[in-house]
Amino acid sequence: MNTSNTAPSDASPTDLVGHVEFGLVFSLVGTVIFYVVFLAIAVGSVVGNILVIISYKNDKSLRRRPTNVFLTSLAAMDLLTGLVAIPSYMAVRTIISEFTCSMSTRYFLFLPGMICGVSSVTHLSLIAIDRYIAISRPLRYSRIVTKRRCVVALAIGAIFSTIVCTWPVVSMDVEQSFCGEQRTDEVINVLVVGLCVVIVLYFGVMIFCYAHMVRKALEHVRLRRTLSKCPESVQTNAQDARSRLRATVTVAIIMGAFVICWLPIVFKFLFLSFFQYSQEVFLIVQVACELPFYANSLVNPIIYGYRNAHYRVGYQRAVHGCCPCLADKPPEVESSVYSKNRPSLV
Repeated sequence: MNTSNTAPSDASPTDLVGHVEFGLVFSLVGTVIFYVVFLAIAVGSVVGNILVIISYKNDKSLRRRPTNVFLTSLAAMDLLTGLVAIPSYMAVRTIISEFTCSMSTRYFLFLPGMICGVSSVTHLSLIAIDRYIAISRPLRYSRIVTKRRCVVALAIGAIFSTIVCTWPVVSMDVEQSFCGEQRTDEVINVLVVGLCVVIVLYFGVMIFCYAHMVRKALEHVRLRRTLSKCPESVQTNAQDARSRLRATVTVAIIMGAFVICWLPIVFKFLFLSFFQYSQEVFLIVQVACELPFYANSLVNPIIYGYRNAHYRVGYQRAVHGCCPCLADKPPEVESSVYSKNRPSLV
């Protein structure tokens, strides 16, 4: 890593104003590797989430399910992560300049990633509530969860996420300037407090909802054991329950992947708060922890395609329509692939 252009460890933030020379945080080789990895994540995120949005738009069975409204909105947020958040992050993490070192611009470059991250947690909380209602109130689900209510909930969540992320940034002292990741305790405290609020509020909701759904899943296992002995009407109800359970399992996988990708960020803030570290160690820990955070934006399209035939065929159709040489023409919708009465859930 190239640290020759970074500020001395004993320099205060105000000493750096007007004395920042253009340079690279890493060596040339390290910068190339950094850009290759994060550009691959950005491109994968953009392509994958565009496929999700196209599949939702072209498939009526996907549009019928309120859960997919949340998932498509999450795909749109992940798309913005690949288009905006990752490129701005790459610039601020690798380039030393007046623009990237000034606090008046530096934290605003991180702002898209912060908003997309908190908004993703908001989406997962809403999805967890949706699955909770679907499992605990199956007969009333269609009346409780409507597309209009989903859109309203998403709008409220977007406003809340924006306020949570922008308030710490706009309240900082923008007159300061720093490079070499010289941070003040105030900045760290703001980020840690914000992270704790997100974890307590959102993950508390998710844990409650999924704990209830695990209990329902165990009941469903007992129901399947008696399926063959039941009349046809009961078997139909059991199949509906199995369809809801499959959707819940898929959402649980999405949530699990999200938690795994966010845990390194939690470790990073704890590391910054309680440990002493050199410049080199700090850069290694920081990039290693932030990599899975941004990589989460390309994970969900893979999960959708793996778990749902609608999305798989939707991906194939979209790719075939854009470039027939990359994918064969997908099969027509058949009852063997999609159930007309109970179209597959995510």
